[in-house]
Amino acid sequence: MNAETERTANEFSFHPFEEREFRERFFPALLGDEPLVRELLDAADASGPSWTALHKLFDDSRVAFQAAVEKRDGEGVREAVFAPFAQFVAHLRPAFVARGAGLSSIDRAAFPELAQYLKTPAALLAGPDGLLDGVPADLPAIVPDGEPPGRGGAVVVLADDVRPCVDALRAAMPRLAPWLTERGLPAEELLSVALSALVEAKLQGRALIEARGALEGDSHLPADHRCAFVDPPGGLPPAAVREVGRLFGREPEPEPAPEPAPEPAAPPPAQTVAYTPQGQYEVGQRLEHKAFGPGEVVRILDSRRMRAVFGGEEKTLIQGLPPRD
Repeated sequence: MNAETERTANEFSFHPFEEREFRERFFPALLGDEPLVRELLDAADASGPSWTALHKLFDDSRVAFQAAVEKRDGEGVREAVFAPFAQFVAHLRPAFVARGAGLSSIDRAAFPELAQYLKTPAALLAGPDGLLDGVPADLPAIVPDGEPPGRGGAVVVLADDVRPCVDALRAAMPRLAPWLTERGLPAEELLSVALSALVEAKLQGRALIEARGALEGDSHLPADHRCAFVDPPGGLPPAAVREVGRLFGREPEPEPAPEPAPEPAAPPPAQTVAYTPQGQYEVGQRLEHKAFGPGEVVRILDSRRMRAVFGGEEKTLIQGLPPRD
């Protein structure tokens, strides 16, 4: 496989996430916090075999990270920490996927207005009070950014930078589209996916990490779990696809006027249900917990975690686990 073929075959995945998700849960679990490991595995157990695969992911990443730190191998740190993090986040929510290029493929000198928001993922190793526990002082400086030669987190857009990054990408797209096309890169695909992912991160108030090859070979995620670009585009917000399509001279057909929505029916009276980790719940659902007694769901964190109040105390509960055999 020549270099050009290898480049265009690469998969770049984009993952919105909360920064504390990395700093307070994933990284401590990677360093060996077993209760957090179990909590994360329970939350990401989207299918039967994935529990074993993700446990192995933690174990392998822990060994690789320690070896990279001892060697002061910045590329090794990136591949051991940030690609597994992207893979793990993908088990909690869908990822946006493009082939052939990512934001990290863009020449930063040619697009400085956009590049200022594309940071090395090592920025996640610093918390509000300095470097995270277990991170040597010189480590962030040697973790590279830009497109890596192998798997690994390529760039991260921190939550505070997502909104200006969206604006910068939109302003740069008229120049970016021909620049990418001239280099044989999938311009429309990349711009559609990157814009969609950034807009989704902005709406959720999350950061965005781009990882190269993190999901390749992951057999536990269904194909429709990835918001991939096809022709015609599928799985991406129509507004983003239309916006990028106009750069390539394509005006989409007008959408039919939506039918008026029916009057909402009155909500049924709330019923109390017995809590089980296999159940699926919604905000306002009343629960009966064996240990905590009566309570109510107040927030859905993701497809596997929720917050509920019992006697004035808020607790995190697991939901949506597969039925037990």
